[in-house]
Amino acid sequence: MIHTSQRQRAWSRRTVGVLLAATIAGVVSPATAAPATGSPAAAAAAAPDARSSRHPDVIHGSAPSLHPEGVAYDARRDAFLVGSVTHGTVSLVTPYGSARTLVDDPKLVTTMGLTVDQRRGRVLVTNADLGVADRSTPDTENRLAGLGIYDLNSGRRLHYVDLGRLLPGRQHFANDIAVDRAGNAYVTDSLSGAIYKVTPHGHASVLVQDDRLAGTTEGFGLNGVVLHPDGYLIGAMSAEGALVRIPLDQPRKFRRVDLSAPIGSPDGLLLSRTGTLYAIDNTSKNRVIELGSTDGWSSTREVRSVPWPDPAPTTLAASPGGPYVLTGRLDLLLSGTRSDEFQLRRLPEGGYGR
Repeated sequence: MIHTSQRQRAWSRRTVGVLLAATIAGVVSPATAAPATGSPAAAAAAAPDARSSRHPDVIHGSAPSLHPEGVAYDARRDAFLVGSVTHGTVSLVTPYGSARTLVDDPKLVTTMGLTVDQRRGRVLVTNADLGVADRSTPDTENRLAGLGIYDLNSGRRLHYVDLGRLLPGRQHFANDIAVDRAGNAYVTDSLSGAIYKVTPHGHASVLVQDDRLAGTTEGFGLNGVVLHPDGYLIGAMSAEGALVRIPLDQPRKFRRVDLSAPIGSPDGLLLSRTGTLYAIDNTSKNRVIELGSTDGWSSTREVRSVPWPDPAPTTLAASPGGPYVLTGRLDLLLSGTRSDEFQLRRLPEGGYGR
């Protein structure tokens, strides 16, 4: 294991972007590129949705170099919200793919994970800096961990919380977020190996910090996170190809989840109401993995693996139309090319080509 001082030297100024570029670029191959015209996947994408025009099989998004990495569902609007790696915004996406800015806060550099707190009318979004955003600076690149909390209707800022100040002298990258029924937010920091807790009033503390949860020269540490109703978090460890179970009442007693099969490099997570865990595998397998557990997530078994037809998916969100997987074309962005396109594709019950 790399000690803290060694790790900080290992994370050079552009290490995070280079590692992500290498990982995500690896998924863009003839087997995983966007489906060719006339292929079964393309035909499925073009077919009209039989359930509802509000929940089409595919939402073909378009907005100037938006490159969203995170997505959440807003039940009041029956629409998705997405972030932006480049602009640091939060946008409302229609079923027809157009995007309208809801949050444009100058404090936000790169908006990563986001979630909707419907009960309190809030949208919460993590703030980080990969070094490719319009507002990136040498002072914030790989050194930014923040949480923005905004009014869900107007986009007005309610709180902005600087999380990095809680662990000075470390590199930071606020990545994903989960919210409990009381309104407390739990934010992963992929470089410092921390999970922060933020109350509904914006008071922040470190729930847990451990170098075993931190990033390495191979990639991110803690990435996606979900909250289980029994009182623990499940976090994705991207570089380690692992999941961790973190009890909220004794967070220092976190442990790895025993896996029945490799899960690649897990990114975004989604826990369904029925207890199924979905994970995005950001390797050349370019897939969505469906996982189950019968022992409170001490161990897990793979239920199915769904090869994904869009390149470089990052995360997914639940909706009345089923789970939707986000592809924000980070493969292009981290290779030096900006794109106006992104996709939200419904996870099919039977999988693609199965």
